[in-house]
Amino acid sequence: MNYKIHITKKAEADLISAADYIEFTLLNPKAADDLIDKAEEEINKLSFSPKSHKLVEEPVLKSWGIRFILINNYMAFFKVDDELKTVFIIRFLYGKRNWTEILKNEPFSLI
Repeated sequence: MNYKIHITKKAEADLISAADYIEFTLLNPKAADDLIDKAEEEINKLSFSPKSHKLVEEPVLKSWGIRFILINNYMAFFKVDDELKTVFIIRFLYGKRNWTEILKNEPFSLI
């Protein structure tokens, strides 16, 4: 059975911010478009087998059921709700940021 995909407002803002940075700061609009296309493609694949992706290794985040996928230099973090058959994309962060602290210290919502 396929899972629904729900991208939270925070994750959507993260993706837009990343694309804007690539387009307007790095002056590479094609790379920005490519990132959005790749993110959409990889996130949609989660509807088939989201639990095939590993949990993060950090103990607190692992206990929260946070998983991730790599998308270019970024990481899309998500939770799986089996009862609702939904994958919640909670953040989309640059891989070299201190994402552990961001996820632990900045509250996230599943809406």
